[in-house]
Amino acid sequence: MASNTCNFVVGRLLEIRVAAGYRSVTDVDGMIGMMQGQVSRLPVDDKYSIAADWRAVHIMSPETSTRARAMMAKSNPRVTRSAILTLPEESTTNLQVLRIVREAENAARRHFTTAPEMHRWLSEVLTTQEARRLASFLGLAP
Repeated sequence: MASNTCNFVVGRLLEIRVAAGYRSVTDVDGMIGMMQGQVSRLPVDDKYSIAADWRAVHIMSPETSTRARAMMAKSNPRVTRSAILTLPEESTTNLQVLRIVREAENAARRHFTTAPEMHRWLSEVLTTQEARRLASFLGLAP
């Protein structure tokens, strides 16, 4: 069974893969715990970028989406940029994710439905090594 993951693999690029989806508030709380564990390894004033693969996420309950918004808002002060990737054919989920991103109230957060566009935008603030790793994370690397 797929599981959700959250890791710094290269530099200050936090890779989040929501392979099991966010089916409940408990799933989001699990991600919050993983994020806190990873971010606690950084010096307290360091900022980081987030690449989140939500392609396995489907429409969430109102309670779950509210918790996801709170998760994003909590990390706002330390986020340089944050990008979420969803499937283009999931139109209802995409509308929900767009709303969550907007309500997280951080202009440095964006939603994408194509990996190359996400890579281009996020790479603007990444090191060369982080950008290469992002390409791999997104399945763009050869």
